[in-house]
Amino acid sequence: MTLGAAALVVAGCDSGKPARSARLQAVVLGWHENCGTRADPLLIETRRLIVGERRWWVKLSFRNDTRVTLRVTRPHFLGERLFGLEPFSTTSFREVLRRAKTAEAGPRALADRFAPSKPTLIAPGEGWSGSFSGPGPLPSGTPIRVVLGLFYITQHVPRGFFGGFICVSRRYVELR
Repeated sequence: MTLGAAALVVAGCDSGKPARSARLQAVVLGWHENCGTRADPLLIETRRLIVGERRWWVKLSFRNDTRVTLRVTRPHFLGERLFGLEPFSTTSFREVLRRAKTAEAGPRALADRFAPSKPTLIAPGEGWSGSFSGPGPLPSGTPIRVVLGLFYITQHVPRGFFGGFICVSRRYVELR
């Protein structure tokens, strides 16, 4: 589970060098991750990433196996969510944790379309399955992680959680 959130400008990564754009491709990911805790899992299955000419798509599902209802929203941006993709400079998860501590965590490639519609309230035992997509190119040869959120806990915050959090995948993909 990662903490903190902020939208960042689309860029190759923190190196300052412009990244080469990834070519058209479909990558089967098959990732199974838990963004929650052992006692209160938020299970995420990331199935596929597709890079098109002008858009990218992520196909995934998640299930709220916590004991609390989660609200998915992006404060101050009506109807938006912080779902998307984020490039990193390294493959180390320590970089994810460092960004979370400095409020730099969040997708640089922000999703603007959801099928089916965007998840909003997810009660215990419920989930969402579908795809989200966004405009623009993605960098090649750069570790890219999937970002979901912003999740807000609508009741008492269970141990190991914060009132608001985003999920950044532990796994990453490097596009060609």
